[in-house]
Amino acid sequence: MSLSCHDRFLADEGCAQICAMSDAPQLLIVAGDPALWTDPVMSLASPHRRTVVVAPDAEIETSAVEVVVGAPPDLAIIIPRCPQLRWVQSTWAGIDAIAHFASGSLEITPLGGVFGPAMTEYAMGWLLAIERNVISRASHTHWTPSLEPRITGKRMGIMGTGGIGTAIAVAAKVFGLKVIGLNSDGRAVDGFAACYPSADRLAFSEGLDYLVSVLPQTSQTDNLVDCEVLTRLNPGAIVINVGRGNAVLEADLIASLNAGHLRAAVLDVFREEPLPPDDPLWSTPGVHITSHTAGPTPHEAVAEVFERNLKLYIAGEPLTDAVQVGRGY
Repeated sequence: MSLSCHDRFLADEGCAQICAMSDAPQLLIVAGDPALWTDPVMSLASPHRRTVVVAPDAEIETSAVEVVVGAPPDLAIIIPRCPQLRWVQSTWAGIDAIAHFASGSLEITPLGGVFGPAMTEYAMGWLLAIERNVISRASHTHWTPSLEPRITGKRMGIMGTGGIGTAIAVAAKVFGLKVIGLNSDGRAVDGFAACYPSADRLAFSEGLDYLVSVLPQTSQTDNLVDCEVLTRLNPGAIVINVGRGNAVLEADLIASLNAGHLRAAVLDVFREEPLPPDDPLWSTPGVHITSHTAGPTPHEAVAEVFERNLKLYIAGEPLTDAVQVGRGY
């Protein structure tokens, strides 16, 4: 039976759609700017899935996409456009911008097991620099024999006892610090002398000389560091935040610094980033702002984590690093 012109047009259009679907990418590498990690990830992915590198706002067929890789702010734009999406690999440790997308059918994996060494360098480096007056000493132009206190024997509390918090705890113990931790349920974690549940944050903070936050951003971590916590720290305490800005009530922190209770606050993360030029933190004595640079991402780590998770994904096995639905990390 011959087809009418209209029927032939519909048939041709259907074939074109099928062909287009067969050529549509299955894996998107999303990168707003050129990145050193994109080529290694492409090499790993392309033997298994049709893979392309795209900008976050690229006009591209996404109906067949089952995997995306990229930074959370970029992925937040493209995830809703991918109806067949099954796995999201973040190139950041923090996934608060996309955690709400996690579901029974969509696994989200952060860049885990990567940032412990860098965060440890940052936390211990700043702590030693402040306590031992490293920068001040370097600028002296005359003999100054006065001694600074050592950190040995002092108490450090770390909010967050995952990989990053544990790495800092292990290093701190080498310097003779007593290290305690805060996590959601008070479970014991190797490397910590004791751990408190977040509900007992006031008992946790009592008598600390150093408070370090590596907490992720969730509704459960909002405002955990407030005036009630700060007043329980020892006079002259130092606060370091390398987690997320939502954990610290900045007005309370400023008040504690201005009152002379805290010696210093080292802040890498903030509720609003970049921190506005007129924010009072810039002019508060004792505040050190490092503009979210504490944990630079080694580009080779992205490919290493992606490869590990890709093997599990292809085998149909659960991704062990995946965000727990509803928890936010």
